[in-house]
Amino acid sequence: MTKFKSLILISIFISYNLLAQNEVIIQENELGFCSVDGTIATSVTGYTGKGYADTDLGIGKSISWQINVLKEGTFSFIWRYAVSGNTQERNAKLLINGNVVVDTVYFPRTGDQWNSWKESNPVQVNLKTGYHKIRLESYSPNGLGNYDYFKIIGDGIEPAQCTPSYILTVKSNNDDWGTVEYSPVQNYYDEGTIVTLKAHPKPGYFFESWLGEETSADSIFTFVIKSNVNAVARFLPLGIKADTNLIGYATIQDDKGTPFMVIGGALGDTVIANNLEDLKNYLSSEKPYVVKFSGKIEGSDVIQINSDKTLLGYGNQAYLKGIELSINNARNVIIKNITVSHVTPQDAVEINGKSKNIWIDHCEFFSDREHGVDYYDGLLDIKNASSFITVSWCNFHDHYKTILISSGDEQYADTVIRVTFHHNYFYNCESRLPSIRFGKAHIFNNYYKNCNTAINTRMGACVRVENNYFENVGKAVFSDYSSIPGAGFLLNNYLGSSSIYPVAGCNLDVPYDYQKFLDEPEILPELIPANVKTKVENNVLPQEFFIGNYPNPFNSETKIILKLPVTSDVKLIVYNLLGQKLITLIDQKLNEGNYDFKWNAVNMTSGIYFYQLITNNTIKTGKMILMK
Repeated sequence: MTKFKSLILISIFISYNLLAQNEVIIQENELGFCSVDGTIATSVTGYTGKGYADTDLGIGKSISWQINVLKEGTFSFIWRYAVSGNTQERNAKLLINGNVVVDTVYFPRTGDQWNSWKESNPVQVNLKTGYHKIRLESYSPNGLGNYDYFKIIGDGIEPAQCTPSYILTVKSNNDDWGTVEYSPVQNYYDEGTIVTLKAHPKPGYFFESWLGEETSADSIFTFVIKSNVNAVARFLPLGIKADTNLIGYATIQDDKGTPFMVIGGALGDTVIANNLEDLKNYLSSEKPYVVKFSGKIEGSDVIQINSDKTLLGYGNQAYLKGIELSINNARNVIIKNITVSHVTPQDAVEINGKSKNIWIDHCEFFSDREHGVDYYDGLLDIKNASSFITVSWCNFHDHYKTILISSGDEQYADTVIRVTFHHNYFYNCESRLPSIRFGKAHIFNNYYKNCNTAINTRMGACVRVENNYFENVGKAVFSDYSSIPGAGFLLNNYLGSSSIYPVAGCNLDVPYDYQKFLDEPEILPELIPANVKTKVENNVLPQEFFIGNYPNPFNSETKIILKLPVTSDVKLIVYNLLGQKLITLIDQKLNEGNYDFKWNAVNMTSGIYFYQLITNNTIKTGKMILMK
């Protein structure tokens, strides 16, 4: 036999041997598929099987499988994948049983659309008999691509039932404020592994809570691994305090009620923003800031608000006309005493991208109803898994599509949304007060007036509607415009002529204390309009004398509110339960208008107190409760 013929025979033999080798394809959600940092999706065409793995963006994001090798040998790994978007490649490192065996597996761009699928070049690996966990892991912020299947070519190999494995990272929010430790220390953790975290604050600081996928207020915290966990110990300086007027979902970070102290930019400098450029620069910065703003800015723009910020209006007005406030993938944000109006085509305020622990307080949002229902979008949108938000003492008026929570019937990730609305004034609004899909909302002590429809619960959402006042509202609570209805728990609301349309019942026991802030609905028509923010040029003089206080009950300090329809000589006096005068807060002539005066009762004992308004021809008395 000639040398040339021998080479042909060897080549034929090798080709035949390769063809004779076993070929195993593992589809998503089938035997051998372990886990993906992302979801199993079907929205892009061209995949085989029942779906594909749509991986998340980020360094360390992964997808894994498990196989059983019956005969030691060399195997070829191939993936059918898609890479498009704004990147040329989404390469990965290949790990087997937690060890890196290939530094870079190349996944170049497959086309201009995500439905362009290709098989990767084969990767050759040597495997001994036994079970092996295969893992692709991203090493760039772009993450991985989409994966249709994993193909293994070689003799004596089969998919295996696997236990998913995950990554644990543990760190401090500031290494100068505290340190962390954890055990066991491993590169990867099988599902079910028990892990203990420990947080140690340094002198001058305190531990508040663990942030991340596993949350706790305990400095020593034990939990079971069931997903990738990024645990962050939050340390804060001693003496830092949250505003005692903040209640609701913004104050917690899970349904267990694990606390989160919303302090906005309190750990940074307080700065004055004199123009739009200042607002944009300070609020989009990575540094914490308390940004104070006064005056009026009119235009068409978007202000991005990053984490750890306070936007605080002061003076006669703090007014943004035509300018959107956008909170995207941010945490620990306070917006207070700001007016936003006439924003188009965007929303006045948008909370997006898994933002958390946001407080919007004493703000005013409006447009007009002269341009038709679709000219403006929303006054407030909360979407894309943003959660743990409180909206309080705000004035929403003169608008069609007011507040949308979750943007579509397919946004199932929005089941995590948790929102509290309390002591807000909804006036002359057409609808969406709010419209909520999937999530949970606690809606209490709000005043609805001259609105067509109010609370629309959709797609399995659950709303606790409590102690609200509806005046001249068509549908107060209902479920409409979605294929799956929502549900509600209704308690002690004043409806007047408004209608409640039957909705399924749900049980929402909120995991935070609010009872001492809960007012009876009958006082809301006087209390709320007198205390919400109204743009100076829109001020309307009160029609009669009024006195009230907020919060009530209160702890140490409360605000006593006066409404004067005419210029008057005014005395405001506080008495104890025995009728003994404790303090005269005001004794002078005041012009007509709305006023508030703080009473600090830090040296008083808990109990019932009275305040009295005395004018030329009027005496009005109110009761307040001090609870320490």
